[in-house]
Parts: sequence; C-alpha cells; structure tokens
Amino acid sequence: MSEWILGLGGSDHEFSAALMQGCDIRVAIEEERLSRRKHGYCFWYENPVGRSINYCLTASGITLADVGAIVSSDLLPVRVQHALRDYDLKIFPHHLCHAASAYMMLSTDTKAGILVYDGYGSIRNASETNSPRNLRQTFSFFLFGPEGYQCIGSNFGSSYLEPDDFPTGVTNSIGMLYEMVTALLGFDLMDSGKTMGLSSHGQPRYLDVLEKFVEYGACPSKCFSCNTENPEFGRKIEQILTDGKRSFTVKADLAASLQMLVNKTLLHCATFFSGYDINHFCISGGCGLNTVANSFLIEHSSLGVPISIPPHCSDAGIAFGALWLEQFARKNGQAPSLTFRNRAVNYGISRPGRLYTRAECRGAVQEFYPRLFLDQAVRCCQDLANIIASGAIVGVLSGGSEIGPRALGGRSIFADPRSALAREKINRIIKKREPFRPLAPIVLKSEYAKYFADDRCADPFMLKVSRVHKHCITALPAVVHVDETARVQVVDDQYGDPFLIDLLRGFHKTTGVGVLLNTSFNRRGEPLVESPLDAVDAFLGMGLDGLYLDGEFYRPASAVSPST
Repeated sequence: MSEWILGLGGSDHEFSAALMQGCDIRVAIEEERLSRRKHGYCFWYENPVGRSINYCLTASGITLADVGAIVSSDLLPVRVQHALRDYDLKIFPHHLCHAASAYMMLSTDTKAGILVYDGYGSIRNASETNSPRNLRQTFSFFLFGPEGYQCIGSNFGSSYLEPDDFPTGVTNSIGMLYEMVTALLGFDLMDSGKTMGLSSHGQPRYLDVLEKFVEYGACPSKCFSCNTENPEFGRKIEQILTDGKRSFTVKADLAASLQMLVNKTLLHCATFFSGYDINHFCISGGCGLNTVANSFLIEHSSLGVPISIPPHCSDAGIAFGALWLEQFARKNGQAPSLTFRNRAVNYGISRPGRLYTRAECRGAVQEFYPRLFLDQAVRCCQDLANIIASGAIVGVLSGGSEIGPRALGGRSIFADPRSALAREKINRIIKKREPFRPLAPIVLKSEYAKYFADDRCADPFMLKVSRVHKHCITALPAVVHVDETARVQVVDDQYGDPFLIDLLRGFHKTTGVGVLLNTSFNRRGEPLVESPLDAVDAFLGMGLDGLYLDGEFYRPASAVSPST
C-alpha cells in the first residue's frame, strides 16, 4: 500500500488540509467550511487546521498514525508546527508552494512561466542586527518544466517585527495596496472582491495619483515598489473621498483607478518571461483571484501562450503545492504527475470535498422537520431545470465541495439568467449583498461562443472575465455586469460534472438558453455551505424556493398553500 501524505495550507488565513496516497490526491477541505468562519480565522486556543485534518483522515478511513509525511509552507503557524513536532513534518518556501500548486494542473511535459503575487510570502530577515524590520516576498518569478524548477527573481517588501499579532503591513506589495484602499473605501478585512466589483462602475480618474507612489522596476527583483507606510498616501486617498463627499461615484472611480494599477502591474510582471522558452503561463497567489486583471493580461499580453490560474490559487492551495514538492523530491528532481481520485487533476481537483450519503442528507432534513418537505415530482435534472425556468431560485448540494472561493456547481445557487429581477432579489434580499456586485453565468463549453467572446477567457474555475455578445445584454441581464462582461464558469461537455451537464442541457431544452445564473451557496458573512446540515440551515434562512440535495428536491413548508 502506498504511503499517505498530508498537505496543510494557509498562513494566517485560508487554512486547509489535503490527503494524498502515493501520487493520488483523495480529499481536501478548507477549514472555513467546517468552522463556519470565513477565511478560517480562529481563536488562540484552536488548531487552525485541526478540523480539516480530521475531515480528511475520517473520509479516508485512516488515522494520523497512518500518515508517513506532513508537508506545508514556512508560513504554517508555529503552534501547528509545534503540535506536529513528533511527525515527519517538511516545510517548503511559501511562494514555491504557490507555484507548484499551479504547475500540478499541467501535463509534466509543459514548460511554464509562473508568477506568484499576493500580500506577502516567506520571511527573509534583514541584515541589520536588532532591526525592528524584516523582508518578505511580494512577487516571485518561476520557471517549471519536466526536469525541475528555478526561481528567476523575487521582489521583497519591508514589514515590522511585531511582538504579538498586531496586523502586519508590507511595502512593495500590490496585494497590501489593494487591501489598504479597500479599507479606506469602507469595506472590511479581506473584502477586496467588493472593490473589484465596484471598479467596473467607475473610471480610473485617480490612476495618476496612485502612481505617484509606485515604481515599476526593470528586473524581477525590483518589479514593483510602493511605500504604503508613507502617511501621505493614506491622506491622499482620504482627501479624494472627502472632496467627493464619499459618494458612490468617487468610490467607484477610486476603485477603478486601483484596478487599473493592478492590471498594469500584472502586465508589467509578465514581460519578464518574454525571453524564456515557455509554452504556458500561470498565475498563483492570492492576487490571482483578481479576475479583471487576469483577463486584462490575456487581452494585452504578447507572450503568445495559454494563461491559466488554479482554482486554489489562494493560501488554501499551499497544501497541494507542498504535496507536489514532496513527490518531486522523492522522484529525484523529476516532475511528478499527480492525479485526483485516479483521474486527471485538472478535471476534479476544484471539487475535492468528501461525498455525503443519502442517509446523511435525509438526516439533515429530519433535523429541521417539518419546515421543509420532499417534492417527489422532481426526479431528474430536466425537472429541476423546468423549476428554475419558471422563476425559482434553488440551492444545490451536489457531489464534493469546492476548494477556493468560487461556487463551481457543488455548493451553488442557480437561477434564471434572463431575469434582472432574479439578480436583484439574490443580491438585495437572499444574500443581502451590495447591489453593485455581479452574479456569474455557467455554460457548457460547446455553447460558450454563442454568448461570450474570446475563448481564451473560457475558464472552468471562474477566474477570468469574458466580454459578452451584444444580444446578451438584454437577453441575460442577471449575469452581465455593468461593463458588459461576465465571470463565466465553463463546463466541459465530456469531462465535466454530469449533473451540471444535464442541468444545463435541460434548461436549454426548456428555454432555448444554454446559460444559468450561478452564485455561491452561502449567507452573508459565512463561507460556502459544506455539509447537508449546513445546506438545509442556509436554505431555510435565506428564503430560497428549493433545495437540491444530491438527487432529492425539497421545498420549504411555506410553499404549501392553505387549500392543500
């Protein structure tokens, strides 16, 4: 029997665990799905990966004693490393783990350039003794291929060495810059996605103001510098907001300016790979979640190679990257070919959660009886598609849960994309989100070109945005953003999830439209649901019209009229 290897992800957020037997990944989960606290934030007395580890071990029917090695990055919290001190714990550099987590999605004969950029990565101590500061990676540039990898440069920023958990800030980091402006706009910690959504409503009128504090360097090690600790920077942003009376327009214009700065930074960084023999380009790290910048790069880059971003590009994906690096070391420097449940990684790894049994689903329903009931008239995907076409907004738990922040059909809410009212109801009433935030479409790969432009932006993980054809603006208003783009999830007709394929085909048969609205199945302030119990609880609390639990369809008791 092949040895079990446990990978752990996270830094000070986005904790996760993944379990692999030999080179086959069997299961993975983010801590937030189990703790029910977004980004996996935990209290001092908790093990930030404890629930994730137990989840993976239980799903595979083993104990920690059966695990031959545990792997992670050098930002794994010290208290976790101490708790695992009696095990074979191996640590790899943080940005290297990010890069490996992207390369594992490709075939082993690929020559890839990989850019990793985020808030901050591994620590490199300053040279001065007794210095209150250290250096941390903010950008890293890698080449990966069949015979190994090399780092061709890293950009560093400076941060304070705090004696406790006082919030960390790092200079020369586009991720930290984005978080800073997001906070000044009035959003919460880790709310940068809201800033990205807001940016499409504005114009980059303040780009020149932001760029006064930025320099784009001529080599990877000096690719980007920005002193976010300069008090004048914060004062300038506050002045813009105050002069504009903190109106929606001025906030949108500031968000648009910040987004254009990210776009330009990413395009600038990609140019450093132009002289290398690569046939693929990858982006990883938390900033890889910036879908607008990703598609800007696709439209403007001169690299001439495919561009991809793994669904786990945040710190949760560190677990996968560490697993790849461990097998790379065991194979004496030859790139390993990892699989997911004995299939190609690329098709299944975005949904690595465990499967729940029919008994578990029905047990969750029983917990909330008699507040919902089984509708036995819904027996197949065509029946479910008909209900959605009639205007119902439906929550879905199907198969394994996703890793990463995007709902990819495992834990989704589906609705009719032809109804602008559905978009408003989901944002304002069901999820209680800001109305300027977009909702996403899901479409079969074979149908993509009918609705969306440029197949380079056809992405299975919702990490790119596509421009829509003109007829979609009026035909599919619920999933077209104000800038006439959409963050599309593309489902492969052959290798994709059979449930999603059948549901999309069923909706097309009923309506003539091959697109559904797909948004994450979670309440405001909560992560995506994980278990059937989470799903039933959220379904009733959000006021959805129906709940699909892996083959059975439930309605709320309120749907029963008094006359029946």
